[in-house]
Amino acid sequence: MAVGLMYTASFENVSITAAAQDVWELVCAAGVGIIVHWVKLDLAPTITSGVAQDERMRLQICERSTTGTGGAAVTARGVHPRNTVAASTVATRTVTTPGTIADILWSDRASIIVPFEKIFTPDLRIPVSGGGRLCLNLAAALSGAFNANSTICWEEI
Repeated sequence: MAVGLMYTASFENVSITAAAQDVWELVCAAGVGIIVHWVKLDLAPTITSGVAQDERMRLQICERSTTGTGGAAVTARGVHPRNTVAASTVATRTVTTPGTIADILWSDRASIIVPFEKIFTPDLRIPVSGGGRLCLNLAAALSGAFNANSTICWEEI
């Protein structure tokens, strides 16, 4: 059960360019930690002769020691309508020049055909200390640009 304030940040129909990048970067305010609950990423694959063309994307969830550059800030929304407190965490999408990796917490190769969704059970949720940085990193460039939708959910503690 969540004890802090819950937030989501989303984007829709945004081009993920053919470059390694952070799909999401969360930067915590000093003194305000977070726990990541889930993340979803859905790419629109190329259709050739009526068949979706598969490609594997190398995804990592990383802690960063420096903040990346590029991308666009996304305003977080409180999950519950009564949560009118603005998020302290800064969410940025499609960070084109990622910061320095401090630690890789999770890594996988996911198909672009199937929406990628990672829901962390309570014991596996990722805590980030106040002032910390966490990202969903596309570790290797895809074969081309793909339109994507994504949502990330976290709790501020």
